[in-house]
Amino acid sequence: MKSYLLLFLILATGVSAQTNSQNSDSALFTSNLKQADLYRETDRKKSFLYNEAAIHLAKKNHKKLDEAVCLDLKGYILNKDNQYGTALQCYLAAFVLAENSQNEGKSWLAGKTRSGTQRLRILANIHQNFAHVMRSTGNNENALFHYRESERLFKMIGDGDKFATTMFMGAVFFDQNKLDSALLYEQKAEHLLNQTEDKKYGCIISKFTGDIYFKQGNKPMAIQYYTKGIRSATEEGNLSGLLNNQVGLARYYVSAKQKDSSLFYAGRVLKGFSLLKGNSAKDIDVGIAYEIMFKAFRLNGEKDSTLKYMQLAILAKDSINNEKVSNLAAFQSLSFKEQLRLQQLEKEKELLQNKLRTNAMLAGLGVVIIIGLLLYRNNRQKQKANRVLGTAFSNLKSTQNQLIQSEKMASLGELIAGIAHEIQNPLNFVNNFSEGSVDLVNELKEEVAASTSLTPEEKTDFESIADLLIANQEKINHHGKRADAIVKGMLQHSRGSSGQKVPTDINALADEFLRISYHGLRAKDKSFNSLMKTDFDSSLPKINLIPQDIGRVILNLVTNAFYAVNERLRQVQPVNNSVTLTSVYPKQEVSKDKRYEPTVTIRTKKLGDKVEIRVSDNGDGIPERILDKIFQPFFTTKPSGQGTGLGLSLSYDIITKGHNGQFSVETKEGQGSTFLIMLPI
Repeated sequence: MKSYLLLFLILATGVSAQTNSQNSDSALFTSNLKQADLYRETDRKKSFLYNEAAIHLAKKNHKKLDEAVCLDLKGYILNKDNQYGTALQCYLAAFVLAENSQNEGKSWLAGKTRSGTQRLRILANIHQNFAHVMRSTGNNENALFHYRESERLFKMIGDGDKFATTMFMGAVFFDQNKLDSALLYEQKAEHLLNQTEDKKYGCIISKFTGDIYFKQGNKPMAIQYYTKGIRSATEEGNLSGLLNNQVGLARYYVSAKQKDSSLFYAGRVLKGFSLLKGNSAKDIDVGIAYEIMFKAFRLNGEKDSTLKYMQLAILAKDSINNEKVSNLAAFQSLSFKEQLRLQQLEKEKELLQNKLRTNAMLAGLGVVIIIGLLLYRNNRQKQKANRVLGTAFSNLKSTQNQLIQSEKMASLGELIAGIAHEIQNPLNFVNNFSEGSVDLVNELKEEVAASTSLTPEEKTDFESIADLLIANQEKINHHGKRADAIVKGMLQHSRGSSGQKVPTDINALADEFLRISYHGLRAKDKSFNSLMKTDFDSSLPKINLIPQDIGRVILNLVTNAFYAVNERLRQVQPVNNSVTLTSVYPKQEVSKDKRYEPTVTIRTKKLGDKVEIRVSDNGDGIPERILDKIFQPFFTTKPSGQGTGLGLSLSYDIITKGHNGQFSVETKEGQGSTFLIMLPI
């Protein structure tokens, strides 16, 4: 009766607060929730009543996340009272509220957490407490799933509360008799707890750890953790945690046949149990307390007390088991499918509401469209005139931009040409004098060698210095020639082609420059070798183009293809786990079907009013990360001194600007590349 009176007073207080501001409701909600949390372990009836008042305030003010918090606490209390079915309903309702991202921030508690993390923290707590119900009903696999989901969410938001989830996962493994895994998780939970300021679960971790050691037969460690748990529970004021650890000690002393200690702790347990007010379901039931008492009295040889507490233990266990069986049956009757169906109906309801809103928007949009069509019909002639004027203006603007761009490019070309010519003269002097200096030093070495006035040591020192000078001059000459190649490439970029377009046989042109490139590379490197394949369309007509420019493009592409296949050939590749490819193709000691054959292919084909030219290789291909850079001036993947980075850029300009064609590339890493040229006939 007192409990209902308290509930009435709390609800009445909440109703009177409706006339106050949001701040008043917020303060009252926070106070009720704080009281509910305060009594959750010591007086669950009182905790339940305060929590109901908090739920009322959250619903009244549409604080969805606060309502989810209260439903989570309500489910926790009902689970402790063995009311599994009702607890399940609370958690399912809480999941619906907490999983909806649109409820983010709908809370008085939002200001107490980091932005964007409150909903996830609440969801993590719901998963954790829902797992408690699964564990209570023997659904250990489902319990582990939800504990892990809780741990994942806590880790995502960087919350230290994940130690509690880890602790309960250890308890599930203990229930499954997986003691090593259970101990590992409890030790991890203890480590995480030590990193936080909140120690309210320390006594529970100690109890679980003590139980594991006790079951493993490590009784000294069990006593150590039970004692630690009693000390921690006393400091925390956690009566149920205290009793759980005292039960552990009492069981140990009974098993160790220590009469006085077993009777002492059994009495402590029974006395502590009587102090648990308002908890119709306890973390340890009275049957356990009576059982420990009768075993302690039996150990001490007190037959009357033994018989008395044995009978009390049997009666209590029967009563509690009947209650649990009844509640478990109620839980099982509440089918998960039914709950999922209800959730699906709720989602369908929400979808229907969204559909109605969408239809309303579409109807409004239809009205707007009709009005727009009418306006369009009335103003069609005016819009037509505006379009004609706009088109003319756009064409004029485009022509103006093209003229400006052409002028800029012409100026840039003249500037580049001037700079290149100015650089060319000093480069010639550098190259010529570096070559001449080498000859002079060689002559000087001969004079020194023939000299009779110098000692052998002095001659040796001079020859070392002379060799160093020669090496330096050769480096100067090498880089001077490289700079000369860059300057020539810049000159080619800067000046337009002066050649005339003439009817040209594409097949003959492609075949000619393929062979020029191959024999040129063979002249430089006798070890170079590659297969050459051609597939020419004999129906191609002659087309108007500048042969020198198109030949330059084909030469550049073929040379790059030969370089790509040669580089792949030089790579050492394992074959059949025992034989490797050498760097020179004729010396490869591999089976015919396994060896790599470098191949460059040119194909031509008529496609409507265009001709397609394909230059393909089976090299390593072009990495995707640099595909958008290969047509940029001065970009090259070749080692220093082997490429200027102007070849593809110049080829692109010749095809797209000089011949109104298209230039593209297809590539796959590890399989090769194909460059495609499309020219109008």
